[in-house]
Formats: sequence, C-alpha cells, structure tokens
Amino acid sequence: MAENSCDFVSILITSCKGGVGKSTITANLALALARRGKRVLALDCDFSNRTLDLLFGCEDAVLYDLFDVIAGRASADKAILSDPRAEALFLLPAPFLGERESESPDQTFTERFGAVLSEAAESVKADFLLIDTPGSADALLTLAAQNTDMALIVTGHHPAAIRGAEKTGILLDTRGVPKQKLIINRFDTEAVVDGRRPGINTIIDMTRTPILAVIPEDRGLELGQEAGRLYTESAEKATARAFDSLAARLCGEQIPLFAGMPRRLRRRLVER
Repeated sequence: MAENSCDFVSILITSCKGGVGKSTITANLALALARRGKRVLALDCDFSNRTLDLLFGCEDAVLYDLFDVIAGRASADKAILSDPRAEALFLLPAPFLGERESESPDQTFTERFGAVLSEAAESVKADFLLIDTPGSADALLTLAAQNTDMALIVTGHHPAAIRGAEKTGILLDTRGVPKQKLIINRFDTEAVVDGRRPGINTIIDMTRTPILAVIPEDRGLELGQEAGRLYTESAEKATARAFDSLAARLCGEQIPLFAGMPRRLRRRLVER
C-alpha cells in the first residue's frame, strides 16, 4: 500500500458486485464528512458507469476529468468541481469513454495514477479522499487498492451482494489492504424481522469483515439522488443519522452502531 505524500486519508469504497450502492455511499459520506468540517475530495473511478457527477448534480459543469489530468491536458485544480452544499466538498469526475478509449488503465495511467491522487488531494487541501470504484475485480480496482489507506466494502442486503462483499475482501487481502470495514447498504429491517433476510451477525460471518455502518433502505434517498439531491435533502431521519454516524466514526468518534434505533429491535436485527 502506497504512502500518501501529504496528510490525507485515502478510502476505497468498493465491491466486486455492481448495483450495491457504492456511488451512493461515496457521495453521501463525502457530504457528511464535509458537514463535520473536513475537506473532502470524491474521485469517480467507475469508468464503465460514471455516476458521481449526477449524484452531485454537476454533470453540466464538467469540462475536464481524471483522464485529462493523467494525460497532462489539464491540472487537477481545473478538473476538480466544488459542491455548493458544502464549501469543503469537491469532485474529480470520471472520463466519458469514447470509442477509442478503454476502461482498462494503460501504462501512462498506471504510472501517473498515484501522483495524480496526491496532486488532486493537495490542490484542495483534502482531509479525506474517497475513491468510488467499478463493480468488478478488474485492473482499475487493483490499481486503486495500491493507493489507499483503507477500504469500505459495500454490500446490499441480498445473497449475491453479500457473496460479492466476501469476494472483495479476499481480493483486497491479496492486494495488501489490511484495514477493511463493511457497510451494509439498503438494510431492510422488516425483511429481517420477517425472516426473509439475514441479520447483521450473519452478514458479518458471511463476509468475514468487521462492520462500520448500516444504512437503512430508503426510497426517498434513492429517488432524490436521481435529481442530484443527497441525504440532507431527501433521506429519512434514520438514514441521515446513519450517514452522520458513519462520518463520525471515520473521524474517530465512538458512535454505537444502533444509535437512535429502538432497543426492542436491536437484538432481532443483529442475531437473526
């Protein structure tokens, strides 16, 4: 794992399974950290399904992207966009892949990637760099893993996603990422109580990864992000609390996993 040339924490937000909400976690966690006074740069490395510019509501403002910085066509500060919801929140967009461009990193990309991450983070004086990755175990994920301090493995609440999270943990082990934490996204409380979905302990056992956060199922958040609205504008109180608590834990605060959840539900959600 590469060491950063400046004082920022690089976090990989990842899963080998697509559709589990990595970009949703990246965008909303970035905002939650920025609301805590941290300077945050979100980097979209999901070239096959670039999404962060949509979630940040700034797709029309993109002039340069990560490829432009790698190729030397633009400096990092010209490619990085700021978000009006928080003055310390920034985005470096993924490229639009034309017919002659590949999702796989070439030699120049591979050689320049780590340096560009440092350049971009330094340009905004970032405390946190959040790297949104593709939903596959490809060369880009491997490259990103070599330039990160820790990984947040995102799983959904269904068997294929949980198995994908397990596979991701094994892959990151082989890539030298020792610090890995699990985020269960779109956790369906009713399905656990009814016995249709596994509880938290079962998911931890299946993925073999210590848990950091549980984000509830929230239709409002899902619909809001289609219009570029993040959790502060669209989510239910429990979901907003979950993102704020996740950010607090990454900042070193001791926040209980079920803060704000009725005690009568906690044991049932954990042990089923």
